[in-house]
Amino acid sequence: AAKTIIRLSNAIGKVVNNDSDVNKYLKVLFLPNYNVSNAQIIIPASDLSQHISTAGTEASGTSNMKFVMNGGLIIGTMDGANVEIREECGDETMFIFGALEEQVKGVQEQAPIWMILT
Repeated sequence: AAKTIIRLSNAIGKVVNNDSDVNKYLKVLFLPNYNVSNAQIIIPASDLSQHISTAGTEASGTSNMKFVMNGGLIIGTMDGANVEIREECGDETMFIFGALEEQVKGVQEQAPIWMILT
């Protein structure tokens, strides 16, 4: 699933970054090898942060905490630090989508086998 999201992000980036009506206002990019050193430079300049993981499987999210402290909004799943951020900062700091932790097993049971294996 992660590779599919990266491919989708890159495809969206090609469209947005090559659209002369849009690219002067918005740039889309994928940053490989993301780490804390990169985050120190990037986060203060961000408006939106994407944090997508299967609920109940992700423990990280320190970047999102720093990001929200700088006034950014999160687009992501209710997982990892997003749970704590929502409790402390409120619903207005994020746009949540996807299954909640208690719903994941049911979604996986209903998914076609090819979706689970890829």
